[in-house]
Amino acid sequence: MKASTREDYRRRLVKVVDYIHDNLQGDLGVNTLADIAAMSPYHFHRIYREMVLETVNSTVRRLRLQRAAADLIRTKLPIALIAQNLSYRSTEAFSRAFTQQFGNSPAEYRLEKQSLSLEPFVATLPTEQKRYDNMYTVDIIDQEPLELIGYHHQGDYMEIGSVFEKLFIYGQSHGLISPQTRSIGLYYDDPKSVETNALRSMACITAPPTASENNEAPETIKIPAGRCATLLFKGPYPELEKPYDWLFGQWLPESGYEAANFPPFEEYLNDPRETPPNELLTRIHCLLVSK
Repeated sequence: MKASTREDYRRRLVKVVDYIHDNLQGDLGVNTLADIAAMSPYHFHRIYREMVLETVNSTVRRLRLQRAAADLIRTKLPIALIAQNLSYRSTEAFSRAFTQQFGNSPAEYRLEKQSLSLEPFVATLPTEQKRYDNMYTVDIIDQEPLELIGYHHQGDYMEIGSVFEKLFIYGQSHGLISPQTRSIGLYYDDPKSVETNALRSMACITAPPTASENNEAPETIKIPAGRCATLLFKGPYPELEKPYDWLFGQWLPESGYEAANFPPFEEYLNDPRETPPNELLTRIHCLLVSK
């Protein structure tokens, strides 16, 4: 296990902010930025958001618009070219974003501010640590490998229930459901950083691989064995972001552990059809890099 402290995480995220600033015309996708931070792309968004106190998309947008403001003041480049250089798909989209940020259209801003100069950018992170209302108990366990079958879901995480219903219907009709069957959800994206309609998740149950002639068979996926951080949350599903924020924003940077390159996953320990929302039990898991 690599010994990692909060300061180490901060230094790595400063590298990300510097890279964004130096590559505003280039590829600033999550995989690229996660590589710069030496973090798993499945967890990078959450760690960045909790430590920088804004999403990485917000940072990219803010720095691109800051660069645009400098170009408007210091150069005579056409507005359309400034927009294109900063990866905006259209001049109209750039103008809307710029006006929202600065209160004036790009043309108005250029006319009003062209006599001014802007201070050079210095990469920095908040000096104050985010405070969390709740603390949770994290256990480090040896996760056993799990064979799962499941269906993919794209969109609001709160709507994955219908995918689980479809999966259980399939499992019942194929004799795959027993008292030992476990219900598990995999969540690939940070819902506070990724557009709702683009969120990726997977509804799964523990079951052996199956095949179907009509292409309705669920996909097979395996959770690998390894060391795992886990916490138990009691409460409604819409409140699950609270322990996620704390886990990736406070516990992980201070734990000395690194998150492995596998998405966080949840196990649902009671039936929401029979359990009051405040009594629901969800175990959140994050695989860790082994020693």
